[in-house]
Amino acid sequence: MSIKYIKEFARNYSMFQIVAFTEFNQRSTPEFNVVVDVGQPLLIYSGEGLTQIYYPEGGLGKIFAQFGAVAANVDYFNGVVSRFLAVVDEIKPFFERIKSVKNIDELKHLYELYLDYLYGESVVWVAPLIDNLPPETKAKALIIREETQHLTSLRDELFDFNLSKLFPKLKELTHFITPSSVFSGRSNQELIAEANKHQSGFIYFGDRIFIGSQNEILSKLNIELENSLTSEKIDAFSGQAASPGIVEGSVKIIYTNNDLPKVTVGDILVSPMTRPDFLSAMKLAAAFVTDEGGITCHAAIVSREFSKPCIVGTKVATQVLRDGDWVRVDADNGQVNILKKAA
Repeated sequence: MSIKYIKEFARNYSMFQIVAFTEFNQRSTPEFNVVVDVGQPLLIYSGEGLTQIYYPEGGLGKIFAQFGAVAANVDYFNGVVSRFLAVVDEIKPFFERIKSVKNIDELKHLYELYLDYLYGESVVWVAPLIDNLPPETKAKALIIREETQHLTSLRDELFDFNLSKLFPKLKELTHFITPSSVFSGRSNQELIAEANKHQSGFIYFGDRIFIGSQNEILSKLNIELENSLTSEKIDAFSGQAASPGIVEGSVKIIYTNNDLPKVTVGDILVSPMTRPDFLSAMKLAAAFVTDEGGITCHAAIVSREFSKPCIVGTKVATQVLRDGDWVRVDADNGQVNILKKAA
C-alpha cells in the first residue's frame, strides 16, 4: 500500500538549503541529548517556481508535538535559546552580506553554523504555537521571533550568495549544487554538469536525489501525492481571517523578491507566505492571501498594522490562482471567490 504525502509548504530552497533542511534535526543542545525526528520529508522541484515540501499525512503535526514537548522543559528551552542567540550573532553578518566566505573551509563552517541556526529557529518558531507551554515561554519565543524574522527571510539566498563568491563561473547554477559535491572538491565543469541536471527538476527523498519522470519515481518509492486542486475545478476557497475587510482586485503571485515589481496599487498579493522583504509590495497591495501561516504569521501582523484584509493558511491559494485572476477577498468570513479567470 502506498504512503500518502501531503504538500505542506513551498520555498525557494537551493540544494544546500534542501540538504540542510533534512539534516538540521541531528543537532542538539549540548547539555540535553535531544534530537527531534522530522521523519522523511519529500521535496519536489519541477524545473520552475518553488520547491514543494510534502510530509506523510499527520507528519508535520507529530514534529510540532515533539518540539513542543521538549520546549516545555524550561531549562531545555532556555539552553536552546542561549545557543541560538550565540549562533545568530556569528551568522548574522553572512545573512546580511556584511561578510562572505573566502574558501571552502569557511563555507563548511558556515554550513555547520547554519544547521545549528535551523535547529534553534525551529524550537523558537514552534514554541508559540504549542497550547500547553507556559505563557512566559511563549512570550520569550515571540520576542526572539520578531528579532530574528528578518534573517529567516534572507536564508533562501544565503548559500547562493556565498557560493557565487567561490564559484563565479557557475552564476545562477550555484542554486543547484549540493554540499557533498562542493566539499569533495569537484571541478567547475563537474559542478556545472550536476547543476544542469538538477535545474531541470528532481525529487529529494531519504538523502537521495532522483532525476527523471516524477510519476515513475514516486511509484518506485511507493508514494502517492495528495490529489491536487486545479483552477478549473474550484471557484472559491477559504482560510483563516487574519485582518477584516472585503476588497476585489487582480491577483499577483509572489514567490521571490524577483516577483515584487509585478505588484501595483490595488492588487491582491498572493504568496505561499510573506516575508519582511515583501513590505514594498505589501504597501501597494489591497489585500494579502497566503497558503501558510496563522494569526501570528508575518502576513497577519503586517495586515493588521496596515489595516488591510488578509486571509492566511488557505493551503491552495498559489495552486488555484494565477496572475491576473480577478478575485473578491472576504476577510470578514475567510473566503476568497474567483470572479473572473485571467485570459
